[in-house]
Amino acid sequence: MRLLIAIVFLLTLTGCGVPGAPMPPSLDIPKFVGDLKAVRKGETVTLTWTTPTETTDGELIRKPGKLLVQRALTSGHGAELHFQTISELTLEPALKEGRGDQVMAKDSLSELLRSGSAEFAVYSVLAQGRNGKSFGLPNRASVPLAPTLSPPQKVSAAPVPAGIMIHWDEFGPPLAKDSRLPTQYAYKVMRRLQGSNDAALIKQLNAGNQEMEFVDTGIEWEKIYQYWIVPVTLWQDDNRKGEVEGDDSAIIEVLAHDSFPPATPSGLQAVFSSVSAASQNSFIDLTWTPNIENDLAGYNVYRYTANAAPVKINSELVKTPRFPDPGIQPGMKYFYSVTAVDLRGNESGKSEETSETVPKD
Repeated sequence: MRLLIAIVFLLTLTGCGVPGAPMPPSLDIPKFVGDLKAVRKGETVTLTWTTPTETTDGELIRKPGKLLVQRALTSGHGAELHFQTISELTLEPALKEGRGDQVMAKDSLSELLRSGSAEFAVYSVLAQGRNGKSFGLPNRASVPLAPTLSPPQKVSAAPVPAGIMIHWDEFGPPLAKDSRLPTQYAYKVMRRLQGSNDAALIKQLNAGNQEMEFVDTGIEWEKIYQYWIVPVTLWQDDNRKGEVEGDDSAIIEVLAHDSFPPATPSGLQAVFSSVSAASQNSFIDLTWTPNIENDLAGYNVYRYTANAAPVKINSELVKTPRFPDPGIQPGMKYFYSVTAVDLRGNESGKSEETSETVPKD
């Protein structure tokens, strides 16, 4: 019986798979950063990239490493770059397979812009394992070292008949030294609806060391808008060109309230009309020059006789520049004026008066 059990045990071992040769230990060298992006706003550069999660041999990163943020300066194409580490972050171990976390770092260009020693700043992020080793060349991202204007001052926004008037004062020339890159300066007028995250560029104006203003006609009345001004530096070199945004101005909020009446009607004429003076179809025919406002709703007609106050004689807004007044009496002289009314109920002043006398017979 014992012999049988031993034979069964040996057969069981024989049926199992034989383990292969042991795998060599991971070199713990992380893959390189290949999606670095650099965006400049004013004197600050924001860098973003994806953290590596695997080593060069396909294993998850198990030990902490380093992410070295490096910067080089250049003043021409093909020049040799000398990178210096400007900050250091920890490369955390990967907990699972898949895409790594998004990382962000910032760099100040204040001193570089004031020295005017280079045309571009070039960035890279070097991923190192716990042993200090790295693999491959990370991608590079560059930003121009062109100066920007200071944020505009005294920004205001107020309704006017045509829309919203935005006004601001230029602050003056850039504080930095002259750029090695040819530059021009401009301002972007930005707008968004209150409660929205969608900002829209509505106008770009060249800077001119003077008061700047612009009327935004693309608004909807009775809505609240936010406006701000962004200084822009337009740069170029032999083969490239682009723009750099400066810091934003303060945000101004305004209610686009239409309190502006239409233009006062003109050309009012009154003519008595009848087959016969005693006819019940007699009336005074009023005509005038039509208004051209897009938001015109109609007209009101006012009438009075001697020693009486003007009275509106139409029950509803008159839609066309003509109105027959049948409520007349023989021998009476009537005085007329008209006003224009927009869709929000704003009423213009009264037109110049005209008059007409109804014949007695």
